[in-house]
Amino acid sequence: MEGSDPEFLTTREQRISRDKLAKYKGSAKVSIAHLDFPHPCRQINSRVIERLKRDFEGEGCIKDKQTNRIPAIIDDSILQIGLEKLAINTETFKAVSNSDPPKLHLERDVKLECLHGQHRVLAAKEALVSSERWWVVDLYSTDLEKDTKQAFREGYSYSAPYASGEIFRYIRLCHYDNDAVGEQRWRAWLSPHQEKYLEIISNRETLIKALDSVLNIQGLWRTFYVGSLNDFVSLGCDDEIVHYINFIKKILTRIFGNDIVTMMATDPFSIESIQSRAPALSKSDFEFIQENMRHLFPGVTDPAKRADISERLLTTEELIPSLWTLISDIRYLKQPAKVLNMLLPPKPKKGRKQKKGTKNSLRERFRFHFPSEHLDYFDLAYQQIWLCSYRVSKNLNAYGSLQLATLAHQLGFSNAEIEKELKKDPAHAVIQKAVFEALKVLRPNESFAFDANQARPVITSFKDYLDKILGAPAKTISPFITVEGSGEPLARRCGYGSTDIKDLNHLFLDKVHAPLQAYQRAGDEISSFYVKRSRHIAFFGAVNLTGDQADPQIMRAPFATGEPASSTPISSGRDLNPNGNSQSVETNQTVSSGGPVVEFIQKDDGSIREIPFQRESVTNQARYYADQEKKLSLRQGGHFVWQACFDILVRTGHSTVLVSNAERPMPPINGKRRSGPDSPDELEPRARDSFDFWRMD
Repeated sequence: MEGSDPEFLTTREQRISRDKLAKYKGSAKVSIAHLDFPHPCRQINSRVIERLKRDFEGEGCIKDKQTNRIPAIIDDSILQIGLEKLAINTETFKAVSNSDPPKLHLERDVKLECLHGQHRVLAAKEALVSSERWWVVDLYSTDLEKDTKQAFREGYSYSAPYASGEIFRYIRLCHYDNDAVGEQRWRAWLSPHQEKYLEIISNRETLIKALDSVLNIQGLWRTFYVGSLNDFVSLGCDDEIVHYINFIKKILTRIFGNDIVTMMATDPFSIESIQSRAPALSKSDFEFIQENMRHLFPGVTDPAKRADISERLLTTEELIPSLWTLISDIRYLKQPAKVLNMLLPPKPKKGRKQKKGTKNSLRERFRFHFPSEHLDYFDLAYQQIWLCSYRVSKNLNAYGSLQLATLAHQLGFSNAEIEKELKKDPAHAVIQKAVFEALKVLRPNESFAFDANQARPVITSFKDYLDKILGAPAKTISPFITVEGSGEPLARRCGYGSTDIKDLNHLFLDKVHAPLQAYQRAGDEISSFYVKRSRHIAFFGAVNLTGDQADPQIMRAPFATGEPASSTPISSGRDLNPNGNSQSVETNQTVSSGGPVVEFIQKDDGSIREIPFQRESVTNQARYYADQEKKLSLRQGGHFVWQACFDILVRTGHSTVLVSNAERPMPPINGKRRSGPDSPDELEPRARDSFDFWRMD
């Protein structure tokens, strides 16, 4: 039976309801000294206790209200002794005690196993006088089913009522059971705001199906806030959210051995305890699981199953996802998504004639502007513009907007908005903004018209200065996935973090999708980069860039669109040349005599020099030309410094370097498109985005 089978879930809920009714013994006032909580589903929260104490002092302790009662297990012999003191039999007790619970006197050493209500009891111990330290308890026989016990642990309580995520789950279960009355009853718990977004998301077919697929993992739902569905709806990132939910299902299904009974027995406390942890990479996470496993997943009692869960947890390298981490991580997508929307035409206003199934997700809108003959490569191109958007959105300016538009154009995306952005001069925008900001202080409240002609010398000087800075070799730093010290704390492993900016130089396709063994390691705790890598993969999926697979749509995007070398994955041995034809390429990093070679072609006289495809040989030859003040580039465009020559050839899978004179006019940094026969569709990739080659030796 499938783990997400809704019929199984609703049948289980019905069985639990019947079991509660059959095993109910009656209700009684019991001294809190007899109440015990051997299997709490939550950690003790002092703030909840303090709030309850204030409620008790201000409003009184409504401990006999039916919805505030505590469910507990009682042995028949213990109950019989108590009833004898009351001089009533079991039948009478069960019939009348629900409406008028008597006070049940138990032996001094008797403890009743309570299934929830720990915070209420702890608050009562501190806030109530001794004569008032009792609570109304609903008593059940010891043969109560395990699922029923777990349902009680997860049920409504005075200190923690149903979370909106739990209500959402029950609504969906009623939906699959065709229980319209039950569905309406649960909907009544939602606020109008929550119900509005529930209705919207219920009509988003892919989203609702994805959420339904994890209904069986019961512990996920307490921290899924229906009020957060606004982010689901407004971002237009349905495909990414669905992928994240599927990732949750994949990881947790693996941890729980694809056992639906085990997944149904999960509790919020345990899920919250393991989420965002990567025990196989983080020493502190590993030790946490080892030390606390005896407290985790109390609903799973089989020792063999618990041992298997522990083993799979300890060998999990991924950050363990949950619906809570999803909600937090969606916030990280907001600004990049907003920036990406700038490259798209406005969405059509929804009218009466618009079809219900119209695709308005960000992914589908970008797909519409991608060459149909290269759709096999769309996923790689789409991921790259997202990664670029991460980088530029943190400090968005005219150069960032141009950088993103340039990359999108080079990858093959095409529309009027991208063309419009490519024609802009970012230096003009930067200088204009600086002038206006200065005049706001120097000449407040005066109008001023910016004269581009008068400012042109300043703009030109700014461009020259920026060109000089960008002409220096960029630092190529390999990212670390583990670091010394405390590493990235749990609180910063999902959502927007204060360390986002320092990892921008690593948010490139080949860095994010490198195999784990290729990264640097410096300690026992995970790095902030690893958190961002994990988040991206959760939303977009992993890509194999190692060349082990033959599928070209997995291996690389086409160079036919002028893809910048920094954004391309490692070659699989096949590529597309600028004319769109398939050609063989060499990808060896080092070769022996007689092996692959690198051709250095001088554009002024057409002379060709062949060099063994070896790091030292290629680097020495590149330096030789640099000393002669020559410029190095690929056929596909893009100049680079001599130090990066070998790495660029390896990463792009090319074996030809063009050598040109330095005095050849250079295109401006503003990114305007060139005209004429000299690569009319290429841009000078002088910015950081264009060449981010790196080594993980």
